[in-house]
Amino acid sequence: MVIYSSFILVFLAIIVVAPYISASPIGVPLNHWSYHFIERLQAKGVLRDFLSNTKPYSRDEMAEMIVRISNLLENNRISLSKVEEDQLDLMKMEFSPELAKLGMVGITEYKHLLNWANDKKRLVMDIGYTQDAILKRGSEDYETYKSTLQGIFWGNLGDNIFFYNNSKASYEDSNEPLPLMRSYPYSYWRYPWNAISDAFLILRFPYIDVQLGKDAVLWGPGYDGTIGLSGVDPSFDIVKISTNIWKIKFASMLGFLRDDLTKKYESDIAKKYLFAHRVEINPFTGLCIGWQEAYVYNNIHIELLNPIMPYQMAEDYLGEVGNNTMEGDIDLCVLPNTKLYASLFLDDFHPDNPFRYAAVLGGVLIVNPVGIRNLDFRAEYARIEPGVYVHKGITQNPPIPTSYTHFDTPLGHWIGPNADDLFFEVNHQFTENLLVRLSYNRIRKGEIGGSIYDYDELAESEKTRFLMGIVEKTKTIGLGLKYRIFQDSTIGIEYSYIKVYNKQKEEAKLPRSDKRKQPWEAGHTWLQNIIQVTITLKY
Repeated sequence: MVIYSSFILVFLAIIVVAPYISASPIGVPLNHWSYHFIERLQAKGVLRDFLSNTKPYSRDEMAEMIVRISNLLENNRISLSKVEEDQLDLMKMEFSPELAKLGMVGITEYKHLLNWANDKKRLVMDIGYTQDAILKRGSEDYETYKSTLQGIFWGNLGDNIFFYNNSKASYEDSNEPLPLMRSYPYSYWRYPWNAISDAFLILRFPYIDVQLGKDAVLWGPGYDGTIGLSGVDPSFDIVKISTNIWKIKFASMLGFLRDDLTKKYESDIAKKYLFAHRVEINPFTGLCIGWQEAYVYNNIHIELLNPIMPYQMAEDYLGEVGNNTMEGDIDLCVLPNTKLYASLFLDDFHPDNPFRYAAVLGGVLIVNPVGIRNLDFRAEYARIEPGVYVHKGITQNPPIPTSYTHFDTPLGHWIGPNADDLFFEVNHQFTENLLVRLSYNRIRKGEIGGSIYDYDELAESEKTRFLMGIVEKTKTIGLGLKYRIFQDSTIGIEYSYIKVYNKQKEEAKLPRSDKRKQPWEAGHTWLQNIIQVTITLKY
């Protein structure tokens, strides 16, 4: 009741706040093409003052970066390729309302189904339709056809209240078996129908934004994955406050999670909470340093709601009741056309052995290598030690939902514990509308200590080694093409060749408490060719 009463007080308080004129703090979806464009210009040195791993970026931030690029270009301080200039023009069209607030007027705006504005109030509506066709051939043959309807509306009521809703409803026709573990969004009683929505309010105070609702959160660097907070799908409800003062960006959040605590053949979907805060500083041009803590527990403590309370200190006061994690990261753009990034994640930190449950990630993005314009190359590596994202609370009777997950998906890197991921990708933007991508991915997954829901005496043992037990190794070569038809309407074609050594059945990866659990087996090689065609129409 205290939390809900606080929400009401915050909402009433915003009504009497003095007008705070600004553009939109609404976040740009994490899968939006503009992130790739912005990161390229960060690596080129054009946006070295805008390095940040607190995402999603707001429409405010996107507009500020567009203004910076435009001013440098007009003063002949930078040079962009014809393709980059065309992409910049597309960015200006999409974010023209926010640019107008910054003095950049006269720009043709994106077309919408409904675009109404009057007396500091605004409502924008779009509808979309996506058709996916996925054909899998090889050791196992499957076909999937998925149709998705989408409705989006967003806007503001004055200068202080902003809203956003992105709702999707889909129908899937597939002969591929559903996962054994995951209960959501694969709800068996609703499948093949599925409906999901991200919806939130943002209340803007001077210097502070308060966000209430369901939204994705991505904190920390990474492209193929993030070891901190990775913007999981489905997203979860949050109460988040954020501020940006001088060269410091700060955010604090309460998240409402769910947990797959498997018992025999069924899942008990338990509630749990994520307490998290992050601070970033840009001490000088080309450097961004971030630090964050996240704490998972099934109860709410006032100490954990304190946005400036270090969770390590809170845990020392409360006792070891929840799952305490911390992560530090760095972005560096000082070499020509190069962006370097790295992060270190510590789970259940203890001074006696601080790196016992650790994860590391590092990567490099090189723009226009060997002088080839509109080309970029990325290399990234992530390593997750056994026992990371897991917590011993799940072994108690009754179990306590404290694993670093939302349902059965890690809040951090998707490969999970006792695994590593080596990733390479080359992108070439032939025109502002045509992108071609070539990638290689190698994932290794160890048998012992590799399950989110297996925490026993072995996890406590000092003898546990990285990639202990049988190792499943997956190699993937991907080739993709994406063409923009109109604004955010696109057609995409992707081909993937996948080869798995020591391929394991789903029953082998179940927790040991599940009666369907089977032992890991060595020697089985599995091949598959995948072709996916996606058409998205949005207006």
